[in-house]
Amino acid sequence: MEKSDGDVTNHYAWLGKLIAEDRNSEESTCDLVLESEGKEFPVHKNIMMLVSKYFKKMFTIEMKEKYEGIVKMLQIPHERLANLIEFIYSGRIKITVENVTDILDDAEYTQLEALKESCKTALLKLVCADNCLKLRAYAQQYNLDEVFVKTNQEITTSFAAVVRHDDFVQLDVDDMSAVIKLRNKRCEEAVFTGIVQWVNHNPLQREELFVNLFLKLDPSLMRTDFLNKASKENLVKNNLVCSNFLVQNLLHDRRDPHTVSVFVTVSVLISCTDKLLIIGGDNSPKSCVVYDVITKQVTQFPQSNDPRMKSTSVRVGSKVYVVGGYDGGPIETCEMMDIIEPTAWILMPDMLTARGYCSSCYFEDHIYVTGGYSNHESLSSCEKLDIHNNKWMRIKDMIQARDEHGTVVCNGFIYCIGGSYDCNNPLSSCECYNVRSDVWNEIAPLNQASEGLTCVVLDGNIYAIGGRGDKSQYLSSVERFNPGIGKWENIAPLQHARYYSSACVVGNKIFVIGGLNGDKKLNSVEVYDPTSNVWTIAFNTKEPVYEATVVAI
Repeated sequence: MEKSDGDVTNHYAWLGKLIAEDRNSEESTCDLVLESEGKEFPVHKNIMMLVSKYFKKMFTIEMKEKYEGIVKMLQIPHERLANLIEFIYSGRIKITVENVTDILDDAEYTQLEALKESCKTALLKLVCADNCLKLRAYAQQYNLDEVFVKTNQEITTSFAAVVRHDDFVQLDVDDMSAVIKLRNKRCEEAVFTGIVQWVNHNPLQREELFVNLFLKLDPSLMRTDFLNKASKENLVKNNLVCSNFLVQNLLHDRRDPHTVSVFVTVSVLISCTDKLLIIGGDNSPKSCVVYDVITKQVTQFPQSNDPRMKSTSVRVGSKVYVVGGYDGGPIETCEMMDIIEPTAWILMPDMLTARGYCSSCYFEDHIYVTGGYSNHESLSSCEKLDIHNNKWMRIKDMIQARDEHGTVVCNGFIYCIGGSYDCNNPLSSCECYNVRSDVWNEIAPLNQASEGLTCVVLDGNIYAIGGRGDKSQYLSSVERFNPGIGKWENIAPLQHARYYSSACVVGNKIFVIGGLNGDKKLNSVEVYDPTSNVWTIAFNTKEPVYEATVVAI
């Protein structure tokens, strides 16, 4: 007679109870002793080997413990060792925010994956506004990806409460920058207060970091009386960049001019919200042109040192970096310009590999450059620039070599989207990079393979725009990816198909500039409003823009 699932389950429970009771019986079959701080714990060697890679390795290779009946667990205090053994035999262990790091340390030391999984499950239930910063740090330390995502979501949802917690001022600069990016825009006042408290907690080391953090805020979302208070904060009023930024946002918001004059009077105002900077391209490889998307005013910035076709760029605070590209062949150079004082591009250290058709993003004080084309082949290699010590370092290669692809940061992970293999084979594949574990994982592919597409992130969604598909078909299609759902969906198409266009987000809208449509280079700029799901023509650039790179400034 075949046993039912219930009978099998009962049998497992009976067997487990029998083995657990055997440990303490007078006729125990235990054949191994674990010792910690003078305390001895009898266990079954075979069970230890089954559940723990640590013990399996110990007793299958030539280690002295293989031939002894006792193992000294010097790294684990006896109380924690007792809890560890109890978990192995019964599956029971109490996990709290206070003891979880000890349990995770013991699980990692003994390579007990089941215990680490139990910690993950418990932490997912414990996440709240009061502990999400602490648990986020644990998730990073122990590579608990699901917990990391859950804490990021809690930070976004409860940011105003999170910044009031004592853990906030204890964040290091990398985590501080990352956490600020997770905020929702309804709590800019709380974010400003939190940044000031964070800087004042350690002013000697943090005061110089205030400007870049302040420039991440949107003053238009703050009340006038709060802005009046903010303008009197020493960190703001004693810094011309911060004052300029605050005043320009007030002017753009069209507040009462008298209200603006309350804050600060300056002779030169630099806008950091409504402009986009187009760098290089097929027509003018060294040109740098600023377009104001509101007034349509055009401003020439200094030319780059090197020609920048098929390059990539990122903005970091008030600084813009442009990397790689083509000048008769792939180039490895990198240069930077401060848009507060845009007088010249400054050469930075070269990349480790020359790359054209590459892509980039900025995350936690590093500029990441992925893939590209060099030496007649697509690259899977990637590297990052530490903006504090100006040093390039290798990171893990992508799963798929790719060029003409998109790279973005979303919810604490780096995504590489589509592109081409060897410059003429469009890809639909996409992958995601975990910065903490240095691991790439495949994600859902695009609905349509696309090379020379452009990608941006808006409101937590990734947009893959245009490009060129199979049989050299120029694409107007646009796809959107929600990381929480894990699936691409088609949204409203562009008005014009665009291959190797450029895109950025300005004022919560997506601007797509130029590109190639068949044999025609485009000078039109389309804008997407996510609230209406409609693309419209915003304006035309003076010259066609193709194979350029763009950042919002």
